[in-house]
Amino acid sequence: MTYMSDGELKYQESQTPVQELMGTPMSELQAYLQALDQKCDILRHLPMAAYVVQADGVVIWYNARAAELWGREPAIGDTDERFCGAHTLYHADGSHMAHCETPVALALSTGASVHEQEVIIGRPDGSRVPVSVDIDPIRNPKDGQIIGVVNFFHDLTERKLQDAEREHLFDEAETRSAQLQEARDELEAKVERRTIALRRLSSQLIHAQDEQSRRIARELHDSIGQYLGALGMSLTQLEMATGSKAKALEILSECRHLLDQCTNETRTLSHLLHPPMLDEVGFASAATNYAQEFARRSGIEIDISLDLPNRLQSDTEILLFRVLQESLTNIHRHSGSRRAKIRAAIDGEKVSLEIRDYGHGIPQEMLEGFKTSGNGVGVGLAGIRERLREVDGRLDLSSSGDGTVLRVSLLVTDTREPYRSSAAGVH
Repeated sequence: MTYMSDGELKYQESQTPVQELMGTPMSELQAYLQALDQKCDILRHLPMAAYVVQADGVVIWYNARAAELWGREPAIGDTDERFCGAHTLYHADGSHMAHCETPVALALSTGASVHEQEVIIGRPDGSRVPVSVDIDPIRNPKDGQIIGVVNFFHDLTERKLQDAEREHLFDEAETRSAQLQEARDELEAKVERRTIALRRLSSQLIHAQDEQSRRIARELHDSIGQYLGALGMSLTQLEMATGSKAKALEILSECRHLLDQCTNETRTLSHLLHPPMLDEVGFASAATNYAQEFARRSGIEIDISLDLPNRLQSDTEILLFRVLQESLTNIHRHSGSRRAKIRAAIDGEKVSLEIRDYGHGIPQEMLEGFKTSGNGVGVGLAGIRERLREVDGRLDLSSSGDGTVLRVSLLVTDTREPYRSSAAGVH
């Protein structure tokens, strides 16, 4: 009997060699094959591959799907056809599988069935196909001896691809989930730090408002109040000195002096609270005027250069002016510097302001505390940073033994008319 494919039984001219098979009458195995032959039309169209081997392990029947998965059609006398029709077999881990280790060989030797065991078919072209095999022994109904086995196997390639894709997606989902959790934790930590900073800033601002009110009251009492008190006494003396013209003129001159001082102090306080020039002629002129007045009052030499050809949005000008005020006040109170440098310019869509002093600098622990938590350098700088955050601005503060540099930058959302005076480009 020769090999049969697609359910077609074929016999050799001489049937003598196959009348006896391992001592077992051939009629039983032949009857099994004839039963398969009756089902050949069904097996031919099923996606399941199938083949039959006799007791010595030689393939004697296979369908077209088996040949398709093997990548070859067995030929008579091919020694590789013993136990399986594949060119080579491998274990599921990819290691080589000897023919004596194949599921078919073990089923023939032990008589045990095999179900859903994974093996890998090595094709002649070098490609490999993972399959799942189900093997059942064929026994002689008279004495129970194994006369062959039938092997049904199906392709696992698509399932393997799906499993790999599912595993990849699962790993990617786990990675993404971990990244999202990490980002969430970081965001929550930032929100918590920001909340704490805002609460602390709110408390500091309330305290600062109280202190500012006290300072303004003290300034009014200690300066303008004294001047007005002195002016009142001088007027009283003037009333009493009506008999002496020279004395009256002297008192009038003193009253004029006191009145001038009151006017100057009032102007100074008003300028500190909200300089009128800021609304009238813009930041460049107001900043230049303020810097000059500050230099006169403090004795600090100030080099100012403002390259701002156009006026900025009102809120932007106010913010930049507050930064300038706070910075110059800090230089005067804390730096010990006798000179300062102020620079401002527009670069593309951003306006920047840099203020530099040449004092003894900010201690590093205070500077690090400010950068990480917003604390340690006073409520003024903390307020500046919060103002900048509200408009997506940036604050950079660096310091060393050679001095401190404060830089702020923010987007220019709108520009207004050019400056009306030459003060816009004061150098």
